Amino acid sequence: MIIYCLMIPLISSLLSSQCNFLAAFLQLLPLAVSFADLLPVPILSADPRHDVYYEGERVTMTCSAPTMRKIGGFRFFNQTGEQIDLQTPYSLTTAWLHLTATKASSGEYTCMYFLKESGQEIPSNRSLPLSLKVQAAPTAPTLSLDPQQQVYRPGNRVNLVCSFPSSSDDVKEVQYYADTGFAVSVRVSNVKNHSFSLMIKGEADSGSYSCAYFVNKATCPIRSELSPSVIVYVKSHKISWLREIIVGGSFFTINGFIFFFSHCLMKRRDLEEGFRGTNERNETNYPVKVFSIS
Repeated sequence: MIIYCLMIPLISSLLSSQCNFLAAFLQLLPLAVSFADLLPVPILSADPRHDVYYEGERVTMTCSAPTMRKIGGFRFFNQTGEQIDLQTPYSLTTAWLHLTATKASSGEYTCMYFLKESGQEIPSNRSLPLSLKVQAAPTAPTLSLDPQQQVYRPGNRVNLVCSFPSSSDDVKEVQYYADTGFAVSVRVSNVKNHSFSLMIKGEADSGSYSCAYFVNKATCPIRSELSPSVIVYVKSHKISWLREIIVGGSFFTINGFIFFFSHCLMKRRDLEEGFRGTNERNETNYPVKVFSIS
């Protein structure tokens, strides 16, 4: 009986402390729920979507936030978890990241978005990972010049001959490039090489040229690696003409001086001979009498 009486205050004290803890928990519950009310997870997709991408392909990643709340920005992450793009401030519910596929691009990508309220950033969870698998581009072609010359002149024609690997029977297109900005695309079919005739107009056509071909893989054409470049060196005739003008002018100038001095010498000789002849005639017509005084 004594023990029972002693335990009643102890039980009452425990119940009182539990009630106080429960009351405090219930007071914090709305606040806890507000922080735990996570934003909807974004959705990451790729366009175009392939099982395998090839080097050089363009890929657009789209991160969509399924919420009507005002977005503060987006973040994209690569396969190592490193942030590769930050877009802020941002008002749309969709963000895009444009990539050019390389071997280093293989891996999984994620994205997330965040809100900004009262100067604080409220982040969403990251999206489910999107996997990209990248393979090497088709083997590079070779490019040669026909005719092969060290120097080309304006008015010359040179053929840019792009030769494809023996396994590339499905080549559909050839493109030629130059560091001067020149670029041309030609549709082809069932060929092992293609020749593009370049009309050389002037020294502006000097530069390095390369080519690539396209084959159909999956649902889109894939560009090969670029060929090693070749050099087209153009030298204008203007320098040669200037040299010829200078040489020709010098020739006429020198000959002119020679003619002038020759003419002067001949004229002087004629004058001297004329003066001598006049004296002789005077002596004949008017003999000089010599008087002697004795």
